[in-house]
Amino acid sequence: MKQGKTLLVLLVLLILCGGVYFALRSYNENQEDVDDTIYLTDLGEVTTLSFTGTDGSDLSFTKADDVWTWNGDSTFPADQDALDALAEDLGQLATVRVFDEPDSLDSYGLDTPALSCTASNSDGDTVTVLLGDEVDGNHYAMVEGESRVATVAATLADELQVSLMDLAEPENIPDVTQGTLASIRWQSGDTDLLLEKETITEETTDDAGETTTNTTYAWTVNGVDIPEDNSTLNDLVSELTYLYFTSCYDYKADADTLAACGLDDPSLLTMTEEDGTVITLSIGSTTDDGGYYYAILNDSSAIHRLSVSVVETLTGLTQDQLTAEPEAAE
Repeated sequence: MKQGKTLLVLLVLLILCGGVYFALRSYNENQEDVDDTIYLTDLGEVTTLSFTGTDGSDLSFTKADDVWTWNGDSTFPADQDALDALAEDLGQLATVRVFDEPDSLDSYGLDTPALSCTASNSDGDTVTVLLGDEVDGNHYAMVEGESRVATVAATLADELQVSLMDLAEPENIPDVTQGTLASIRWQSGDTDLLLEKETITEETTDDAGETTTNTTYAWTVNGVDIPEDNSTLNDLVSELTYLYFTSCYDYKADADTLAACGLDDPSLLTMTEEDGTVITLSIGSTTDDGGYYYAILNDSSAIHRLSVSVVETLTGLTQDQLTAEPEAAE
């Protein structure tokens, strides 16, 4: 009987211990799911943004039907990804460290904030975030009208230190490949090179009766054959395959701006695809730092920056280079 009671006690203790174990485990798992981050703002989805650009411009944007527009001109090509990122940061601004009883604001550079941005949601809730001095890779920050000071990641400061044109989305140059291209024409000064492609398709049948189709391309320049594996042609096609604008310089250029960018008398790159699509790039002068060329796509009114390497590949083109036989391997 005594042994039976002992076993019963041990069984009860085992059950109790098991219950405590599972309770602690559940508690710890729940604690892992708890977000202990302190947020300086809690607007949720932001629908308006307003701040001053580095060029002094009024950068006020409104989001409607999932599209951001600049309040100064609805035709401005607003960079949706950049504005979404800024809105997300301001909608719920995470802190790195919080000072519930801060020193005087001049200790943090918040008496005269270096940067600020006002954001609101669709319910009309509005906050203005002020950014002060940099500290340990972060920035001191506070919400205007509140006493709490915190540090936040430097990402927000980086997003706010932009001009209007930094928030302009560049136009997309359509993708081309050697397979889709029918011709390439480069006109610059006295140079006029027309490269035309012929597609050659051959079918071979093996002993098992399976047919394989092989496609190759033969190019000419101004009617003269370009040898297979010509390095100049290969470099040109490679550059055109990855052609893109790095940024937008002016989304609505007038005649004076066109002339200042060398686009009143531009060089022309014309690419015609096999389906008849024509892509024309008008290329002007280099930017002041020499890192880019000004360019326009088709009949757009926007001027963009184009990589120097692309244009230098074009300006270096000669018929002699294109018709040169590849050097024999040693």
